[in-house]
Amino acid sequence: MDFPIPKFTTSVVDTGFYPDDGDTKKLYKEVGAFAKQGQPVVIFGPSGAGKEFLARHYYNTLVEAEFYTQWKEKWKENFSVIHKTYSEVYSTDELKDFRDSIKAGVFSSINCATIYPHLAESILFGHEKGSFTDAHKTQPGLLESIKCGVLFMDEIGEIPKHIQAKLLRAVDTEISEGKRILGKLTYSLKDLIIISATNQPRERLRDDYYYRMGIEVNIKGIDERPKDVRKSLPYFIGRAIGKRKDYAAIISMFRVSGVRNISQLLETQKFKNFTREQSNLISENILNRNWPGNFRALRIAIESSVFRIESANNLYSFSKKFRENLQHYIKQYSVEPFSTSILTGKPHPDTLFPSRYPDQDRRIFEKILEVRKLTGLSEYEKQALSIFLSSIHKTGFMRRDLQNYFEKYTNVSHTSEARIRGIINVLAESGVLTQPQRSKNARYTLTDKFLEIVNPESRDVFKVPEIHSDWSGRDTEIQNLCKDLKNIERIYINAPPRYGKSAFIVMFCRAMKKKNNFYYYPLGAEGIKKLFGDMISLLKSKKINPDMEKISKDAVAGLKKYLGEIFKPKQGAKPVLVIDNAHLLSESDDMATISELADKWSGVIIILVGDKMDNTFQKSFYEIRLDPWGKQA
Repeated sequence: MDFPIPKFTTSVVDTGFYPDDGDTKKLYKEVGAFAKQGQPVVIFGPSGAGKEFLARHYYNTLVEAEFYTQWKEKWKENFSVIHKTYSEVYSTDELKDFRDSIKAGVFSSINCATIYPHLAESILFGHEKGSFTDAHKTQPGLLESIKCGVLFMDEIGEIPKHIQAKLLRAVDTEISEGKRILGKLTYSLKDLIIISATNQPRERLRDDYYYRMGIEVNIKGIDERPKDVRKSLPYFIGRAIGKRKDYAAIISMFRVSGVRNISQLLETQKFKNFTREQSNLISENILNRNWPGNFRALRIAIESSVFRIESANNLYSFSKKFRENLQHYIKQYSVEPFSTSILTGKPHPDTLFPSRYPDQDRRIFEKILEVRKLTGLSEYEKQALSIFLSSIHKTGFMRRDLQNYFEKYTNVSHTSEARIRGIINVLAESGVLTQPQRSKNARYTLTDKFLEIVNPESRDVFKVPEIHSDWSGRDTEIQNLCKDLKNIERIYINAPPRYGKSAFIVMFCRAMKKKNNFYYYPLGAEGIKKLFGDMISLLKSKKINPDMEKISKDAVAGLKKYLGEIFKPKQGAKPVLVIDNAHLLSESDDMATISELADKWSGVIIILVGDKMDNTFQKSFYEIRLDPWGKQA
């Protein structure tokens, strides 16, 4: 055998707590029975009810099954057959990329709501070199990369129906096969189990897709599961205390001899007794409310109450402050029973996804706002226009391209030919566009002068962007975030689209610039790899030659030694790295990398900003939900 066999790895997954509610216990047993037979399931239930924990329970049961053991024992033999098939059509370099992508035996997850619609087929199935404009090399898909394991597809109802159609043969257990875009071969998915979940109604799924994706199971919200709520409280309290960064003070507060780190403390009987006591003190107040956000909202309320305690002096004062804080957060994250109306922030129906150049999107948007003659466009339309111009900055476009783009969004008021021509004429008069050829099929391009201003290669990639100087009204939230940073250095700011979270974090950076140095980075379609690439480019521009061999093997560990060259402390205060668009991290590898980064880059405070925090980040990040704001960004 002249090639390396990818390692077969059984994932260690956190399944939370086992339920006490009778119906949920039955559900867990039912799902466990399906897992022993390798039968896929689709989980329906409200947001925050524990769908991913149920999927992880499925996986933990599956790894004890006889067929999983056989998968593991026969892995080398089976992969050799797969490799032989691929070697007949792919080059040596392409085979290496395929082997490097393999994750055997694992539990992997992807949030379907964060997948760019135009990249969904490529991400899931892979693509061949040259199959579309930016396909510079052959890329294996997620489905073919996971062997003998489980892929959890969360928010499956958010996948457009035309993409669901492309998944039909993959999820049908009688077929179980896939093919890359312009693929040279059809690959088998017989050893991949797909678990799907959604909080959307059944109608959001195609009928033919629904009937192929597995057995339907339903999990209830926590308002119908009081026993599970009681059981969850010590679990959430313990995890919240374990996330605090004043480790020495917390360990000293419990006065347990022989304990040297927070992990040891969490396993002591005294700590467990304390979390149970606190649970008993707060459980009635919790159960007397309704929780539309279910366990997710309950967890955030408890974490917020723990982190808002400024100093951990003794258990009595800690308990008192915790319960006082909780009274505030209970009102924020729950509602009175039998409320006839609940004010909730709902995502904008026309979510605007960034282009492949998110930093350039923002720069173009800033300049479009300065074009005074575009008075007939709303701010939403200007933002959509900016993303479009950024996406075509290398290729140019025809009038019909812009018209088709605008027609996708219901919040664009009207898309007549006359209006599109008017927009293009104003942009040309303002020096944004040029039209080299005068003809019916002419292509418009960005002027060289405009490109020099907005091209990301000519600017500091970590520069905090500008916002409107008259935006205000976030002072209280900025002050609260300052207090949070005293005790927690990993924060996820969460709000639906158009709630102004990017503008808020920029206001926070500017308000705190005398205390900390801030570094802002918006993620795009290329994910976390582009962040690492930009860091490497910045090091090289400083005449520093990073160890690329180490970085290629482990980017997080390899770049750690260079953090001080990129992110500078200020008068002893740690630098702050803000990663925006974190909800666009859809692949499990990228999310695992962020979690690893949070664990290893201790010299940098990290703030993520996104539409929704994935469960992967719960262990490392404290979630802050941002309220609606009059100024939308």
